[in-house]
Amino acid sequence: MTVRIVTDSTCDLPADLVAEYGITVVPLAIEFAGESLRDGVDIDAAGFYRRLADAKELPRTSQPTPETFRKAYDSLLDADGICSVHISTRLSGTLNSARGGADARADGPPVELVDSRFVGLGLGAIVLEAARAARDGADLETVAAVARAAIDRVDVVVIVDTLDYLHRGGRIGRANKWLGAMLSVKPLISVHDGEVVPFARVRTRAKAIDRLVEFAATQQGAPMMFVAGTATPAETARLVEQLTPLLPGTRLIEGNLGPAVGVHTGPGALGVAPLRAAT
Repeated sequence: MTVRIVTDSTCDLPADLVAEYGITVVPLAIEFAGESLRDGVDIDAAGFYRRLADAKELPRTSQPTPETFRKAYDSLLDADGICSVHISTRLSGTLNSARGGADARADGPPVELVDSRFVGLGLGAIVLEAARAARDGADLETVAAVARAAIDRVDVVVIVDTLDYLHRGGRIGRANKWLGAMLSVKPLISVHDGEVVPFARVRTRAKAIDRLVEFAATQQGAPMMFVAGTATPAETARLVEQLTPLLPGTRLIEGNLGPAVGVHTGPGALGVAPLRAAT
């Protein structure tokens, strides 16, 4: 039994894990002043944040087309099934495009679609759980069930320098109650039931990182935790160093928040996403 995993570029999985598990990543598009760039293909994280710093207008994201998904699924004709796991439908129409692509095929392996109810780090954790099940030889129904079960085991907490990017991009969710009261304050946000929600707010970035570490330290026993940011890689590496002695036995996976996520978080984001053990 060969089940292949498809996801979208908002998962922000490190390239080595994508290659190791044979995951197909369908890119969202980043619209920069009329120029359309495929996330992770035409522009990488470093290039994106350089352009963002000089941009006069905020870039936008657009979901992949159904035709893009059809081609992705048709490239996996040797599979017995495809589990396609995507960004929350409350944040993007990507899953609907995936459904359109699956329905447009003349034939091919069955496609099971999963709404992760997350984005970024949380989506990445769920995709990786599905990929592990697929590598272990599980059938399509089981792989999809593993992905859906992982949703309730994931948490995400992210520092953002400002809520302006989320607000202007229309992804602010329930964190909008903090708008207008955020001068000199660093917000921490989370994702709950598919939308952005407030988590905490503190006065400085140093205190925000302390709050992030405090949250992460409560996740004792979690087999895996993603740590990623849009700031400098050195800051992400320092956070990993802080967390390592606090979380013995937890695999810390270091990465970057890519362009499709960075459009909405801005350039100063830093976050963690623990995946708790199954009970």
